[in-house]
Amino acid sequence: MVDDLSPIDGNLWGQWVRAGSERWEVVRRSWSVFSRNTTELIDLLKLPATNIAVSLQLMGDDRETAATFWEPLDQRLHNQLASAVSLVDHARRLLDYYEADIPMMVAEYKRRNASITEMNEAAFLRDLRNYLLHYGVAPVIQTLSLGPIRDAGGMTGHSVKLSASRLLEWSGWKARSRSYLLSFADSDGPVLGQDVAAYGNAMTDLFTWLLQQRQVVHRGANVTRE
Repeated sequence: MVDDLSPIDGNLWGQWVRAGSERWEVVRRSWSVFSRNTTELIDLLKLPATNIAVSLQLMGDDRETAATFWEPLDQRLHNQLASAVSLVDHARRLLDYYEADIPMMVAEYKRRNASITEMNEAAFLRDLRNYLLHYGVAPVIQTLSLGPIRDAGGMTGHSVKLSASRLLEWSGWKARSRSYLLSFADSDGPVLGQDVAAYGNAMTDLFTWLLQQRQVVHRGANVTRE
């Protein structure tokens, strides 16, 4: 991956490594925050999908009891989306630093990242952060299928969705996100847990690969610039 690493003057190598290491550490810590926020959000969304008592409480009229789910959901959704943007920005700072010396690594990251930005789920969630910041709270809708509990995983048939029609009241959606939201009926919308999981899995693949490049980048510590 880094065969094109430009020779570095030995006197400057330590400074180059230290400055790069600081950026790697920022990305590592930022990735840890994103990963934990994503796990916490998905785990919360799994509760009504796997626990019939919780799902019935959320569908009922006891707002005080339901608030113990909906309020943490608002918090964890904000946390997850904010940490995703921070992670992308921190990675950009790292890659800007190495682009002149290791263009192949940077190009490979951009290629992998492009496949994520083309995902409907990724485009939607990245725009959703701006919706929450500038327009309103997440317009939640929920559905509950009252048939028998499915054997596989004990699923209850409960889904937490975001109302596509209410989201579309905001004019700030980018083209891919708007097209995605328009694909749903007025009374329907994206299943939040499914979109978060799809995006989280894609980011896990990308940043697992990126963080593996840290040792590779600093492998050639004895090279010198002529």
